[in-house]
Amino acid sequence: MRAGVVFSALLLAAPATVDGALPYWSVGKVLRRVDGATIRVGARAVRVESDSTLCSGYGTSRRRGRVRVWRHFNCTYTTFTKAGVDRDLEFRLHVRGVRRFAISDAHWVSGVTGSSAVSLPASGGGA
Repeated sequence: MRAGVVFSALLLAAPATVDGALPYWSVGKVLRRVDGATIRVGARAVRVESDSTLCSGYGTSRRRGRVRVWRHFNCTYTTFTKAGVDRDLEFRLHVRGVRRFAISDAHWVSGVTGSSAVSLPASGGGA
């Protein structure tokens, strides 16, 4: 009897940040949570808009109903200027609680180089 009480007390005293206690989030929840978040990239603070953000889960996943959920995500936020598309900001999002997350490895993506560009043939009327 006493051993069960001690074991229960240890479980209640365990910190909430233990990896097993962290929730898993869907991509949809990540996009809702990151919308409006400010990410520091060097000296610049960038406010994320989910409309131009793509995220994908990585690492161990689970299935909740028909939805796949993760604890870690790779994300890309495309920024815009008045002239149009500017550059991309890549970052990692880590779930830290039911409503909390942490951002790591935020960096600007370099422009496309000639060697990695893909050329598609022009569509023509005949083959």
